[in-house]
Amino acid sequence: MSNNKRKTILPLHIDTTSFTGPTQGNGYIWRRLNKRQVPIFILLTILFSSLLLNLIQHKYKRSAPLFNSLDSLPPLPLIEKHHAIIVAGHAIYTGPDQLQQTRLDSNWVLESFQQGGQIHVFIEHIKKGIELLKRDPNAVLIFSGGETRPKAGPRSEAFSYWQIAKILLDNDDNLTVKEKETLPARMITEEFAKDSHENLLFSICRFSEMTGNYPNAITVVGFEFKRQRFQDIHRYAIGYPLDQFEYIGIDPSDTEAPDRERGELLNSFKPFQKDLYGCHSVLKQKKKDRNPFRRRHAYATSCPILAPLLNYCPSNNALYTGTLPWKP
Repeated sequence: MSNNKRKTILPLHIDTTSFTGPTQGNGYIWRRLNKRQVPIFILLTILFSSLLLNLIQHKYKRSAPLFNSLDSLPPLPLIEKHHAIIVAGHAIYTGPDQLQQTRLDSNWVLESFQQGGQIHVFIEHIKKGIELLKRDPNAVLIFSGGETRPKAGPRSEAFSYWQIAKILLDNDDNLTVKEKETLPARMITEEFAKDSHENLLFSICRFSEMTGNYPNAITVVGFEFKRQRFQDIHRYAIGYPLDQFEYIGIDPSDTEAPDRERGELLNSFKPFQKDLYGCHSVLKQKKKDRNPFRRRHAYATSCPILAPLLNYCPSNNALYTGTLPWKP
C-alpha cells in the first residue's frame, strides 16, 4: 500500500487542564450558580439543616426516659384498696409530738383569720378521717396540702396533719396495739396541692401511686361551707360520679358563719365557677403565691391516663371530655 493512500492519524489530544486546573470544590459550585439561584440554594440548605436537626432531636426525645429508670420503686403497699378518704390541709403545725401542744396557736403557722378558733376544727377533720379509716378496712386516708407557708419552711400541710393524726393514735387508749400499728400504714400524704381543686385531683393520683388503681369511692372531709365547691365544682370538673362521692363538713361553732360563707362565695366559689380548673388570672396567682419553695409534682408521669386532665386549661371554661379511669 502506498504512503499517499494511508489515512492520516491525528495525534491524541489530552486536556491537561483537568489535572492542572483548580479543583471543583465549593468555588466551582458557586461559579455555576447564577444570581437568581443563589438565594434558593441558601434557603434549601437552611431547610435541609433544620430538618436534619429536628430528626436528631426527635430521636433523642423518643429514646430519653420520662423518669430515672434506675430509681426503682418498692412493691405497691396498699394494693386492692378502693376507698379514698381525703382530708384537705389548711395550716401547718410546727410544734412537738405532744397532744396538748397541738391545740396552741403558737405552734401553728396560721393566717390572721384562722387564729383564735379554727385549730380545734382542723383537729376534728383529722379525727373524722381516722374514724372513717377505722370503719373501712379497704380505705386509705390521704392528707393533702403542699409547702404553702414560707414561715413554716419546707414543711407541708399534709405532713402536719399526718403528724397530728399519729399523735392522736398514740394517745388513744381505746385502740388496740395492732390498730396503732396498722392504721398509720393506711395513712399517706399528698404534698403538692395548692388549692382545693388540686386537693381532690392530686389525692386521686397519690391514691393510685400507692394502690395501683383508682378509687371507686371518695369521701372528702372539710369545712361545711366548702361543700358546694367540692361537690358541685371540683367533682364535676373531673367527671367523678356523684353517687360515688361523699362530702363530710365540720365547721367552727361561732358567730362568724355568715361572713365566712360570704367570703367563700366571693373568693372561691364564684372564681372556680368561672375557671373550673383554676388555671387563669386570680386562681393561677393564688397557686403561685402558695408555692414559695417552687415545688412541682410528677403526677403526669405516675398517672399517665390523667396527664391530659392535669394539663387541661381551656380558654372558654369548657368541661374536660377526655378519657378518665372512673368513666366508662
